[in-house]
Amino acid sequence: MRTRRIVITGTHHTPAIELIRQLKKDHKIHWEIVYIGHIFPSETHLSHTLIPKLKINFYSLPCGKFDRRWLPNTLRGIPKTIKAFFTAYHLLRKIHPHLVVSFGGYVSVPVIIAAKLCHIPSITHEQTLTNSLSTKINSFFVNKIALSFNNRLQISQLPPDKIIITGNLLRREIYLTHTKNFKNLIPNLTRLPLIYITGGSQGSSVINQVILNLIPQLHKKFTIIHHTGNLDYPQISKNCSQFRHYYPVSYVGLDDIGWVLNRAKLIISRSGANTCQEIVSLGQKSILIPLIKSQQNEQFLNATWVKQQLPKSTIIIPQNLLTPLRLLKAIKKLAARKTPHRPVHVSSNLKMLHLIHEMV
Repeated sequence: MRTRRIVITGTHHTPAIELIRQLKKDHKIHWEIVYIGHIFPSETHLSHTLIPKLKINFYSLPCGKFDRRWLPNTLRGIPKTIKAFFTAYHLLRKIHPHLVVSFGGYVSVPVIIAAKLCHIPSITHEQTLTNSLSTKINSFFVNKIALSFNNRLQISQLPPDKIIITGNLLRREIYLTHTKNFKNLIPNLTRLPLIYITGGSQGSSVINQVILNLIPQLHKKFTIIHHTGNLDYPQISKNCSQFRHYYPVSYVGLDDIGWVLNRAKLIISRSGANTCQEIVSLGQKSILIPLIKSQQNEQFLNATWVKQQLPKSTIIIPQNLLTPLRLLKAIKKLAARKTPHRPVHVSSNLKMLHLIHEMV
């Protein structure tokens, strides 16, 4: 069996984790895997999953961010970005990978540019219906651009000879139906069905504050698992300890996420690309609250796509219209709505892996 080295980079960790899982099980090539990324103090996703669970080499790469809403943030980040490029260049010269794969975000840009200068082939993957700024920049330097959707407008903005439609890489764990940390909740669910609330990997303070107003009512009729994020968790867990069927957690890990998503009566969430595609794959009922400042209105487009796929199972509440009363009405309406059962097909998307095989 051949041995190859691969560098994975980017801030969209969910598809990256799935690709790493596929690489570790690859029967054709033995992969030496290195991840180059950046961990924020509020970030729990990487520290809970990517580093300890997958047991790969990780290099931190602090990098400036291009902020189109506030120029001073961009200017302050320029020295960091320049330093990140030189750091990435020296890392790649040290690692000597056969391929670099990017999953977007500002941290991927210096790595992809450095790969081009080191004559290392590379791929960038876009999870959403729109092209992020990092994907647009990376498209000039990579060999292939992998897209999740066959979207004409999206394709028209990129070099056509580099585009491959691979679809997204959903976590295999979403199809699991067992839990490690929530076994004590199982007896309750026939009487008090499960609501799962999440604001994304880092949580959402806006959603958290609205939910806190509803907990006194909701915990009497539902079992609630609330992924609060790292920052809000200490205060929320302290203030809500009296509510018997309310379970705030800083993060729902891979040991539990499949059980939570499958057993939920409904899901209340932001509308990131991966979350939306997981909801559709599982055919779940959801209330989606798009992030108001997402690039190119990306989260609203994601939510609209879910609504098109699951029209009777989806309610969209724009953040500027989000109130406790409006959310409570949506919860009652959706929880009471009967929807046809959709069989869940468990499958792995191996198109990215096949593309990688072709390039090495």
